[in-house]
Amino acid sequence: MLKTEWLDDHREPQHPPNPAYPEGLDADLTAGRAPWCETKLSYPAPRCGAWYIECSQCGITALVTTAGRPDDPRSVKLPCKGFQRRSPDANHR
Repeated sequence: MLKTEWLDDHREPQHPPNPAYPEGLDADLTAGRAPWCETKLSYPAPRCGAWYIECSQCGITALVTTAGRPDDPRSVKLPCKGFQRRSPDANHR
């Protein structure tokens, strides 16, 4: 299960939106890997900031930036690291 938190940068966008994504984009961060989880994001974001996304099952995390424009992400898909959550002090390889 993906948990999300929007981190407000308290800035307004300085550049125009990308016209290729007039209805937002679906951020696929899986690079073709499976299994994966997906969640919708509040769209569009209020202004510049980022979505912090964390899986409560495997512990994978991601940060997806926003600008408060039509080309903001409306969903995100993350690959699963597996169902065994590592302890915070585990050695990462």
